[in-house]
Amino acid sequence: MGLKFSRVALSLVVKVPLEVLEQHMVANPAVVGEELAREVARYAQQHDLGYYPALDYFLEHGGVEPDLLNAVESMTWLVTGLVREEIKTRLRPVFSNLRFESIQALAYTMPTVRPGQNNALLRLGEHFTPDQVKLTLIATSIRHRDTPETAIKMAERMTWRWLHEHFEAIDITNIRYLPPDGDETQA
Repeated sequence: MGLKFSRVALSLVVKVPLEVLEQHMVANPAVVGEELAREVARYAQQHDLGYYPALDYFLEHGGVEPDLLNAVESMTWLVTGLVREEIKTRLRPVFSNLRFESIQALAYTMPTVRPGQNNALLRLGEHFTPDQVKLTLIATSIRHRDTPETAIKMAERMTWRWLHEHFEAIDITNIRYLPPDGDETQA
């Protein structure tokens, strides 16, 4: 009887605990996120924008203190590396193979908060705090007779079980079964 490989794509958002970041960073990430939010909000107000631009906008157009952008870049580089290593270490015993498809600091995504919303500045500061990472990974496990539904449930349950104690927050935003390639079944 051959082995069957089950593959799922998992999309997650994880938040690294402040005490872990304090061990590796000189500055407090929350303070950096708050200051960045104030500058972005001020820019949006001065230019009568109905939205808050993503950080890449300010890299190209200015409007935010360059030292602040450099600090965020350094912090996000560190936090994405910490997340990658923690996930690899924790999920290695669970899955036969893990492949990261994408990994990005949430601070570099487009903020969902808009000017004028309740607690806009606070929510913008949380968004720009370099302590959250969104990622997509392909997890493979060797299972006998797994249906797609079983593979999805197992991957979700095991991911939560092996990661939730190591992050302040973990949100599995999407999970889907990937059909096997022609070379996925081995004798």
